[in-house]
Amino acid sequence: ATIHLGVVPVAGGPETYLTRALDRVVSTPRFAPDGRSILFVSDLSGHSALYNVPADGSGPPTLLRDDPRAVDEGGLSRDGRWLVYRAGSGGGRDIYAIRPGLDSLPRPLATTPFEEYSPALSPDGRWLAYASDESRQSEVYVRPFPNAGAAKWQVSREGGTEPVWAHNGRELFYRNAAGELVAAEIAPGPPFRVASERVLFSARGYIEDNRNHNYAVSPDDRSFLFVRPKAGASSRLIVVLNWFEELKAKVGK
Repeated sequence: ATIHLGVVPVAGGPETYLTRALDRVVSTPRFAPDGRSILFVSDLSGHSALYNVPADGSGPPTLLRDDPRAVDEGGLSRDGRWLVYRAGSGGGRDIYAIRPGLDSLPRPLATTPFEEYSPALSPDGRWLAYASDESRQSEVYVRPFPNAGAAKWQVSREGGTEPVWAHNGRELFYRNAAGELVAAEIAPGPPFRVASERVLFSARGYIEDNRNHNYAVSPDDRSFLFVRPKAGASSRLIVVLNWFEELKAKVGK
């Protein structure tokens, strides 16, 4: 079945389809940092490549990155200078970066015999978070960017997937092996260091994909957007609001 990309106002309103005319399957959509366009993966070129389409439907999709190894997901840095993406097949997908319009070859960021996935750049562009199965289970790691080979830090210890940065850059969210959403507080300044971690809430009732991000954080870092499966019907979008107040009530602070 063909899967289309659409946008809908969180406050309610009609849905706008952006890729209906393509008659192709699209996946892993992600807003560009300026919110004006959406990056997505499709097989328009015969294999998976990364495309960009205006979020208001004012223009057709354009090719952003094609790679002989096939692209699974990708995102732009906040300043738009870097494109970080995942490419490969089977169990050997890797993470690369390229400066569109400047570089002729991509820069390898996490390219091991294991599988790396869910790349996420910090808002200040200093750190790359991602997940890997190098320890025989999925865990979240962080490397410096763009010199990713200089160091590596393990963030999660008992399973971790889908790392997503807070917009203020002071926290890194991820799902642990129990299906809970965890917030890792990042200490200011170099070197990279996790100051503390806390479980925010259970996310077991929402759709998860340990190879791609399946939730989003609001611009003010106080709300989350998840997808909840609904038997016999299309999945529903769920917004989790005021999670910090709920957390304070649970811990008595």
